[in-house]
Amino acid sequence: MMGSDKETYLKMVAIWSITSIPDLKIKLIGDSFKVTCKFGFIVSMDAKLFYEIEPLEVVQLIEKSFTKQFGVEGSKYRNTFRGFKKNPFSSQN
Repeated sequence: MMGSDKETYLKMVAIWSITSIPDLKIKLIGDSFKVTCKFGFIVSMDAKLFYEIEPLEVVQLIEKSFTKQFGVEGSKYRNTFRGFKKNPFSSQN
């Protein structure tokens, strides 16, 4: 799916650059994406929602569900962006 769908692939590249949850994967099943990682199932997300919101918002949903599923704070896997001179999420870039 991701190899042939450029929009999904690019969104996942953005998501992987924001979070380093081990072995984070996404699979379209019907009309929703199933998000999994090394530890198991994280969350189902409506495909329409996935495409409407920004990658940072997708990561926030994944992190929140990760915390509920596994009892470990999902944001601990957030990449730090220490190598950037500017905040990559700032509208001032």
